[in-house]
Amino acid sequence: MIETLWQQQPTALLILWGALAALWLWGMPREQTRWFDRAYPVLPLALVGIAWVSPGIATQWADFLQLGVWLWVWLTVVWVISLIKRDASIMDIAYGALLLTAPWWLFIHGGGDLQSASPTSSLLLLTMSTLGFGRYTLYILWRNLPHGEDPRYARWRQRSGNRFWWWSYFQIFLLQGVIIWLWAIPLVFGLAASGPLGFWHIAGALVWLVGFVFEAGGDWQLSRFKRHRTDPSQLLNTGLWSLTRHPNYFGQTCMWWGYGVFAMAHPWGWLSVFPLAYVTWFMNKGSATSLMERHMIKTKPGYAEYRDTVPAFFPRFWKSTTHSKENS
Repeated sequence: MIETLWQQQPTALLILWGALAALWLWGMPREQTRWFDRAYPVLPLALVGIAWVSPGIATQWADFLQLGVWLWVWLTVVWVISLIKRDASIMDIAYGALLLTAPWWLFIHGGGDLQSASPTSSLLLLTMSTLGFGRYTLYILWRNLPHGEDPRYARWRQRSGNRFWWWSYFQIFLLQGVIIWLWAIPLVFGLAASGPLGFWHIAGALVWLVGFVFEAGGDWQLSRFKRHRTDPSQLLNTGLWSLTRHPNYFGQTCMWWGYGVFAMAHPWGWLSVFPLAYVTWFMNKGSATSLMERHMIKTKPGYAEYRDTVPAFFPRFWKSTTHSKENS
C-alpha cells in the first residue's frame, strides 16, 4: 500500500509535507529555537531532491523514500492514539517498535533478497537489528507502561496549554520520525548489499556488539540499581556507569556505527557517514545527553561532582571512578 501510494501520488505527498513543514516552522517559538530544529521540517524535501539528481542510487533511495512514507503514516496513527489516551510518552514505545520493524519492512520491500545465492549478510543484519531494537523496545515497555505519561511530556503539556494537542504532532511525533528515517540510511544500504560475509560485515558486527554490551548492560545495571537503592536521590557509580555518564547513549551510538560499517559493503554505503555523524552528535552533544544532564543536575545531589570526574559520553577505560548516576 505504501509503495503504491508513493508511486501514484508522489507530488501530492510532497505538497502535503510541504504544507505541514510550513505549519511546523510557523509554530516554532521565535526564541530558543536552534538552527537545526528548523532543519527537521525541510530535510525530507532535501532528501527527495537527492533522489531526483542521483540516478545511481535510485533503487535504494526509492526504498528509503517509501520507508519515510511508512513512518509518516504510522506516526500519525500513534499521535491520534496519544490524543485519545492523553499520553504523549507512548512515542517512546513507538520509537522502539518502529526501529524494530523498519529493517524487516526494508527487507521485504526490496532491501534484501532471501532468494539470492547467499543472503548471509542480510540475515546477519536482520539478526543484529532485531536483537538490538527488540531488546530496547521490551525495556521501554517494561519501564514506561505502568507509570502513565512521562513527567517530561507532562511538563511540556502543561507549559504548552491548548496548543499542545496539535504541536505535539510536529515536535514529538514527526520530529522523531524524521530522526528515525535519517538514521535508517545505513540499514538501507546494509540490507541492499546482500551476499556472503566479508570484511565490512564482520567489522560492523563487532562494533555493533560493543554497543550492545554498553546499551543493554547499562540499562540492566540501572534497573537493578533502582530496585535495590534505599533513597531516590542515590546515584549509580559502578560498572559501566563508572566509565561514562551515559553508557546507554554511547552503546546505542556504537550500534548505529556498527550498521554503518556493515553498509560499507555497498558501493554507496559511504553515505551512511552523514547520518552516523549526526547520531554521534545527537547522543553526545545534542538533545539526548543535554536534556538528561539538565534533569539530573536538578534532581540528584552529588551529580555535579560525578560530572566532573566521569566523561559524559566516550568511556574512559584507563581511569576507574566511584561516582554515580541514574539515567533514562
